[in-house]
Amino acid sequence: MYRRLAQRSPQPTLQLPESLVQHCYVAPLVRRVADALCDPPQAAVWRHRAMAWFDRWCARQLPGDLDAVVCYENAALHTFRAAKKRGITTILDAASFHHQWQDAVYEPVEPPDAHARINAHKDKEIALADHVLTVSELARDSYVEGGVPDDKVTAVPMGADLSDFSPPEPRRTPSEERMTFLFVGHAGRRKGTDTLLAAAKTLVNDDAPHRVCFAGDVDASLFADAPPTVERLGYLGRDALIQAMQRADVLVLPSRHDSFGRVVVEAMATGLPALVSAHVGAKEVLTDGENGWVVPAEDANALTEQMRWCVNHPERVADMQEAAVQAAEGYMWTAYRERVVQCLETVINPAVASATER
Repeated sequence: MYRRLAQRSPQPTLQLPESLVQHCYVAPLVRRVADALCDPPQAAVWRHRAMAWFDRWCARQLPGDLDAVVCYENAALHTFRAAKKRGITTILDAASFHHQWQDAVYEPVEPPDAHARINAHKDKEIALADHVLTVSELARDSYVEGGVPDDKVTAVPMGADLSDFSPPEPRRTPSEERMTFLFVGHAGRRKGTDTLLAAAKTLVNDDAPHRVCFAGDVDASLFADAPPTVERLGYLGRDALIQAMQRADVLVLPSRHDSFGRVVVEAMATGLPALVSAHVGAKEVLTDGENGWVVPAEDANALTEQMRWCVNHPERVADMQEAAVQAAEGYMWTAYRERVVQCLETVINPAVASATER
């Protein structure tokens, strides 16, 4: 019965041969039941338990002829232990910042004792990893600062499916309409929404013509006294999101904590220059002043001044479209696969990789 229920929302497998794919149905079922029946703190605890069960299941499935295992954080410990016994290279796929950086910027959902156990679990995984893959140079810095040796961490920037993301035809041209800034994602403190709203208020007080559109769900309490130039679009499906990007002038993402921020690449593929904080990993996609800008995190004044510059220079903002599109092209999944394969080859066979470089 549980298998039939879990199969109702199958995970994508990139059209891998059926003989190479195995599914664990217990873990996704536990997560779905927990999300439906438990309050958020307990649901988070059950999700981590489900990941640990999945990890144990994977450890029992390891074939005997592997060169390496690549495991996602929170679901790697038991598989790494089994791999180590067989002399198999262990690689940790770390999707976010090191937990020390995460704990510095937001409160965990789960209770304190559970959070401490989760962090201890992560530390054991890191200790067993021969190498750690992160999604940005910024995330890599967090692991090095967390004590992982510099030569054991590699940043492999995320990819994105940009097949549907393209600039409007004809291209954007400066007009007499207000400069439109678009925010995409969950509009909460973690994404710097309060900083963006403060910047918008200042621009309203200074009579700078603009509007700020929020696409996605929001923390309503932050919008209690939002300025009149703020528009909440709600959740947008893929097609509607692309249309919103094509109508906007600048993407803005002033996050306190964003290990990458795929929306930056997606928006740039539609020709939008991006205005991001220094705590957004995707800042490495930008060339400041050419296809976007980077401002300090939690600095409403710096964000305000850069937004004001955009309002006052619509022609130069529009001129950045082609540079934005060209930068995004380097972050498609095909480019990611090339980067990650090169990294894995280097980690698994360092002597061969070194000889190739020479």
